[in-house]
Amino acid sequence: MARAWSAEWSAIQQELCQKDKEFQEEAEGYDRTVVMHVLADPERGVEKDMFVGFNLNPNADYLIEGTYQDWWAVNEGTKGLVASLLDQSILLRAGKTSYIAMFVPAVDRFYTISRGHTDSYDGDYKRNS
Repeated sequence: MARAWSAEWSAIQQELCQKDKEFQEEAEGYDRTVVMHVLADPERGVEKDMFVGFNLNPNADYLIEGTYQDWWAVNEGTKGLVASLLDQSILLRAGKTSYIAMFVPAVDRFYTISRGHTDSYDGDYKRNS
């Protein structure tokens, strides 16, 4: 178990995704790099922006940016990533939504896996369950 988007969380998430047969099947053919930019929320105790990805690369194919609250909602399953991209609460700074849309089951599985090992959040954000 790990705090969301910490280095420990990223390492666990990568390992679990690599071992998860359903995720691997749904993500087959996905060949892009992704960096999540989680914006600080000082009013709720999140003091610094975070950059999260399996391969942190300033030239990532996808740069997806949102507030800590929006990423918390996606991670907790109260709102989907694609829905957040469509309503622009989470912004795609690089890459195309249409490509991500082809892998919605993999994205959903990614966050299901994440919920299984996320035990806490920064600031005053809490687990729903």
